[in-house]
Amino acid sequence: MFLRYVGESIRRAPRRKAMTVAAVAMGTAVATSMLGVMLDIGDKVNLELRSMGANILVVPTARAAAVQVDGVTALPASSDNFIEEASVQKIKKIFWALNITGFTPSLTIPATINGTEVPVRGVWFDRKYDGKQSAGARLMNPTWKITGQWPEENGPPNQALAGSRLHLPTGTTIHLFGQSFTITGVLNSGADEDSQLLVRLSDLQPLVHREGQIDAIQVAALTKPEDDFARRDPSTMSPADRERWNCSNYVRSIAHEIEEVIPGATAKPVWRVADGEGRILSKINGLMSLIALAALVAAGLTVWSVMATTVMERRGEIAIMQATGATDFLITTLFAAEVAIEGFAGGLIGVLIGTQLARWVGRSVFGSGIETPLVLAPLAILAAILVAIAGAMPPLRRSLATHPAIVLRERV
Repeated sequence: MFLRYVGESIRRAPRRKAMTVAAVAMGTAVATSMLGVMLDIGDKVNLELRSMGANILVVPTARAAAVQVDGVTALPASSDNFIEEASVQKIKKIFWALNITGFTPSLTIPATINGTEVPVRGVWFDRKYDGKQSAGARLMNPTWKITGQWPEENGPPNQALAGSRLHLPTGTTIHLFGQSFTITGVLNSGADEDSQLLVRLSDLQPLVHREGQIDAIQVAALTKPEDDFARRDPSTMSPADRERWNCSNYVRSIAHEIEEVIPGATAKPVWRVADGEGRILSKINGLMSLIALAALVAAGLTVWSVMATTVMERRGEIAIMQATGATDFLITTLFAAEVAIEGFAGGLIGVLIGTQLARWVGRSVFGSGIETPLVLAPLAILAAILVAIAGAMPPLRRSLATHPAIVLRERV
């Protein structure tokens, strides 16, 4: 009898039922697409931000311990102020190796050019390692604007890339450490590199007698925004918390992993970059959540409006049920079952549309589709059912509060 009543009720007023299903479907579609984008957007935004440069800087422990005394940098006398270049590839051996999108070692030596002291920085531009993989400044900084050409890693020796502030046009020949270098391109990065001269690391090391040595490694890694747990000192954690901390791709935990594989090095997050990424991701996630919530609220209000009209039309039916002994709980259950079926139908349609909408957003914004997690579908359908029921309850509660005799007298 219960199912028969619900079935008959759904078959009546099909337009109004279709309006309820459409409202729930629309809200669920928007919510599903926004939540799907939010859950998958972290790595995509992070990957886009990684094109802006490194978020971890690895330096010799001696340099990390340096102090400033009257403007002069003092280094510990007993420590080596360099990192072995051969250890650079160990960065790709850490637990979070797949999160490392790029790295480049460097060696910076001051030199005098046209009467001005200029930092000369030897780097990998596009170096092959492990036989097939590549790393270097060119790969890690695709947003750099180059007038001319990049120095070729395997090309003619003594090529250089001049920062735009040095005013050294392409084709200029300069003398560094007793050798002639040719400017193949002019760099405009909008950062400190515009005041530097970049050369191949393999060209610079022998000229300054630093073969096999570097003094920094710039690392670009995909990380998650830091929270209070990320900022805790791992040395004070319990074994379970320590494992959880190590298994979370915080910038601190990745830096800690790098320190463990490279002897005599200290890995420091570039907080200006890392904090900026965290704020951007937090704001994007907040915006997506707000849009999803607003869509569900709008769907609930639409259901409320539709159900208010439906209940008004069926007040006589409700009054007769009350007069013949039906309890408020039974009547509420009957209407809730009807609305739940409509919410399920709308939620299912909304999930299918929202999944495709999320993929479209991913392709339009990031150039690749966004895969909505499977667990999101049942949760979205459940939310649709709850929103539909919540929207139907206020007008039904008002109708049940009216004495059936009053309603039946009005109908006579």
